[in-house]
Amino acid sequence: MARNKYPEITENRIIDTSTKLFMSKGYENTTIQDITNELGDLSKGAIYHHFKSKEEIMDAVNKRIIEQGLGSLKEIVNDSALSGIDKLREAFLLLITSTQKEASNRKIPPLQKNPQLLALYMRDTLGVASDILTDIVEECIKDGTICIAQPHELSQMILLFFNVWINPWIYSWTSEELNNIIVFMKDLLDTMGVPIFSEEIIQSINVLYSLS
Repeated sequence: MARNKYPEITENRIIDTSTKLFMSKGYENTTIQDITNELGDLSKGAIYHHFKSKEEIMDAVNKRIIEQGLGSLKEIVNDSALSGIDKLREAFLLLITSTQKEASNRKIPPLQKNPQLLALYMRDTLGVASDILTDIVEECIKDGTICIAQPHELSQMILLFFNVWINPWIYSWTSEELNNIIVFMKDLLDTMGVPIFSEEIIQSINVLYSLS
């Protein structure tokens, strides 16, 4: 086999193709042969040269998805024109908008039907993203826009709310159930001294559910 001068290009092609297949067919229903067929010009051996197993490909896919989201979050953190509370609201809108983009793709199956993706998604919900969100919460505390004693736990609660509780790929709520959840969370956070639910955020959540 000729030596690949640009292995990162081949690896990115494998990740791109695998992402599409994992999301459309599900991880368990996708084989290395499926990935090979979709790529067209690579053999199984070539794929195994870059990734030892399908599980390793899945880890690379998940890492790519996380890095894409983190890049946008970091831009919000570094925006000096925004106050702490504005950064927090922008972070919320980013989480919702990201899910809206997925919702417009009708080929993506619910995460309950893709248990490997769901497991990785749940694992990473409280990973690096919560550390970045904690930085924003701590900025809110410093500039006095919110008042909370446990910024890290607050960031984790927020991520669980947006990425899990109201994620239509995990739970399907009726309009009444969704409204009750939003009212509950808004009242809870307002009482805690974290008034972050804006009309724009509430409207964006409702738009998200109309797409799912």
